[in-house]
Amino acid sequence: MSIADTNFMSHLESFQSQLKVDKFDNAEDAEAYVRLKKFSAFLADCHLDLRKAVENIDSPVTPLGYLHLTSKTEFGLMVHWLNKWETSPPAWFSEWLVKSELHRMAFDILRYLTRDLAAIEMSEQEYQQLMAQAKSPGLVGDDGTIFGLARYEQLDPKWMVATLNYVLNLVHPADIYHPFPNSELRPIALSPKARGPEKPDNPEPVLGIIGDWGGGNYAETGRNNASVASPAMRVIEDVKKQPTDYLIHLGDTYYAGTAESRLGPDSAHEELDNLVSLWPDQGQGRNFTLNSNHEMYGAGKGIFGTALTRSEYFAAQNGASVFALEYPIRPTDGKEGQSWLVLGLDSAYYSDTRNGIKMYMEGAIGTDGFLFIDRHRKQIEMIENVCAGHQGPIMVMTHHNPCDTITAETNILYDQVCKAIGSPPSLWYWGHVHNGIVYDRMIVGKDTTSVTKSRCCGHGAVPFGPAWGLENAAVRDNIDYYAHCHDPAFADDVPRMKNGYALVTLHDDGGFTESFYEVGDTENPAYSRRWTAAEIGLA
Repeated sequence: MSIADTNFMSHLESFQSQLKVDKFDNAEDAEAYVRLKKFSAFLADCHLDLRKAVENIDSPVTPLGYLHLTSKTEFGLMVHWLNKWETSPPAWFSEWLVKSELHRMAFDILRYLTRDLAAIEMSEQEYQQLMAQAKSPGLVGDDGTIFGLARYEQLDPKWMVATLNYVLNLVHPADIYHPFPNSELRPIALSPKARGPEKPDNPEPVLGIIGDWGGGNYAETGRNNASVASPAMRVIEDVKKQPTDYLIHLGDTYYAGTAESRLGPDSAHEELDNLVSLWPDQGQGRNFTLNSNHEMYGAGKGIFGTALTRSEYFAAQNGASVFALEYPIRPTDGKEGQSWLVLGLDSAYYSDTRNGIKMYMEGAIGTDGFLFIDRHRKQIEMIENVCAGHQGPIMVMTHHNPCDTITAETNILYDQVCKAIGSPPSLWYWGHVHNGIVYDRMIVGKDTTSVTKSRCCGHGAVPFGPAWGLENAAVRDNIDYYAHCHDPAFADDVPRMKNGYALVTLHDDGGFTESFYEVGDTENPAYSRRWTAAEIGLA
């Protein structure tokens, strides 16, 4: 154990002792207690929202349960599991806590803080009914979230890994990778690969985009008990067959993007095992990855300490969780100096700083505090500097979504990015939501729409079902495409849609072509369109 790990352990032991007597010796631990109390309240809200959703299951046509979700249902079972596992933990959990003293103490701390939530907790009967319905025929949220028991589905008990890592961050935030890398954001020139005699070069650069892909290599049980490769491996095998010049990950490595200091139940190093080791290298300077809420659960050490520094793949980012790419537009009508600017931004690092104790679930790129200590403008200033004087379309990539999945109403992240750039971007790709969606427009305020072409591409590894909320008449005309083709690897009554990815080709006339692909077909995109420069507002 390193000196830093030993100090962390001592800090946890001291905090736990003070917690039990409800008296803190220093301001640092007192502040940690306030953060943890807020987190306990957040988990209580999550649990109540899940109970409400389950009580109002809507099954209008099929026996499949339909859940009307809020943003808080994702961690809705943590309160119940914290209570239940104190006396009857699953075997994998007991074995993990024996190996990881850090997480054992995190569990004890959180259990102590949530001990008074029994009044709101669902009964064991309610819990068993939920488990039974999750097994058959299944529960699906309006955005396609599957409330099932399989790996990475919503009721997968191993999401506790993310929760306990988050507790460690709240107790000892100094363990989070810091400071935020403050390198100058210099655009990297985009160019097609030289592919050799067997494959023709692309005339213009093709960007491969995969979101929420760090799920790792494992086998699932499919139709007729057949073994099926994990979604992440099926997606990446298809991507390898595509003529990509660059490959970009929109973030999320599961369960918590950990490095060696945060031992997981399945992996001693999730970022290495589930992302870096499985990454198909595109060549020097052609691989990029973004930070996310799940990477932040592991204190950012997986992405900053491994993927961006120890791995050669992402060396072009110089250790930073942001990047800029540029592709020139050929002069027309006497206009010169225009170019495509592609910005990969970190929407996770400052998430809680801006939005409160919410498990990094809502995106932000910094804060504009009134006091100096409340200001976190490093990334904002990097964006302002690289966009100053830029002429031409801008493409943004983030992990978090800039709008609501169903209504497409914009949020804080959208406002922050537009302000930093100086105007709405031409194109925005994000992950976080486990689906593939092409929106016609984002809704800004009551009577205003955004000019930004808006795309969710977070369906790279996590199982998801039919996003029935997108079929609502009030929003359907805003959806040009969403991934809702059943995956034939699974039985017809299993609510599994095809995972996928996207390809974007930037054109030197200022336009672009985008294609969404679903696993099993690399020849025929599920959605494809070429956009002209005029259609994205390039004069």
